[in-house]
Amino acid sequence: MASVGLQGADRKELETLVKAAGRDASVPVGLARRMVPGQGDIEDFAYGLAVGMVIGSFTSSFQARNGRPLDRDENAELLTTMMNKMPLLRRAIMKHLEGR
Repeated sequence: MASVGLQGADRKELETLVKAAGRDASVPVGLARRMVPGQGDIEDFAYGLAVGMVIGSFTSSFQARNGRPLDRDENAELLTTMMNKMPLLRRAIMKHLEGR
């Protein structure tokens, strides 16, 4: 039996995590400010943190709920979804930084 990607509840959880990250960029921006000591690009670092936090949170809860890691199709859908939502996360971080 071939996998077809994420099932409804998993897809909904991923969308919820992405939307939440897009609504509040204060956590990755705050961490980036503390971790990037005056060198490098805070925007890019915060962006990487936000994406990593969404992916890490999703994969951890997926494994806890399903008792297994993502398969190839599920992982491909996760990464495709993140690629499609990257502009939303980037805009949220830039908006947060502009409001400093």
